Amino acid sequence: MIKLTKDTDLIFCQICEEFLTRRKNGIDKENAIMFGNPAVLQTQFLQGTLESDIRSAIKELRNKKLLKAYIDNSFQLTDDAIIYIENRFKNRLKEVVDIIAKLRP
Repeated sequence: MIKLTKDTDLIFCQICEEFLTRRKNGIDKENAIMFGNPAVLQTQFLQGTLESDIRSAIKELRNKKLLKAYIDNSFQLTDDAIIYIENRFKNRLKEVVDIIAKLRP
């Protein structure tokens, strides 16, 4: 099992929630795995999270091979991330939402 810090785990769960929501809404996988830079994420679904915390999480997730980061800090989920999501969140979106609620301070 992949170990993440609590802050990164919360951010990653929110990224997973966004990914699963996109897929549920019919967005193809190629587009659903693509995410913008920290400033974009703040406006889309990480309101209240500091950009520096998002950048740190991206770095940690990149080091765990869960995402491929680009020079502007935008990123895409890797196949390892999709496998992790499928194994961790058996009940998909509902389970992610429950975990996020528990992880929030």
